[in-house]
Formats: sequence, C-alpha cells, structure tokens
Amino acid sequence: MQEYEVMYHKIISSNIKKLRKEAKLSQEELAEKLNCSREFISRVENLKEKVSLKMLLKLSELFSVNPAYFFDKA
Repeated sequence: MQEYEVMYHKIISSNIKKLRKEAKLSQEELAEKLNCSREFISRVENLKEKVSLKMLLKLSELFSVNPAYFFDKA
C-alpha cells in the first residue's frame, strides 16, 4: 500500500469514528443504520478494512456531511 493510501485510510477511519461518537451511536447502532455488521464498523475504525465509495456516500448522507469531510485531517 502506498504511503498516501495509508495516511488517507487513517484519516477516513478516524473521521468515521469521530462522527459516530459525536452522534452518540454505538458501533452496532451505526451498523444497523448502514445495513452492515458491527464487525465491519469495528474493522474500519481499527484500520483493518477500507470503506468503499458507496459506503462513504451512505455515511455522508447519514451524518449530513459532504463526502470530502472524510478526507480532512482533524
């Protein structure tokens, strides 16, 4: 994996976790809203799995943020 890919993977995962916590959602609650498993959310937040563009769009809609939000360093 390229260095920039690792960097963006970390940024995206961190921003997903941040939004989830700000919304006071558990991993399980977020998974239900996205129609995926809690394990998937855990793997994404712990840098073990990447999210697809489709999932990023679902997340941006759910949290009412621009998809570009996920690429911004906090």
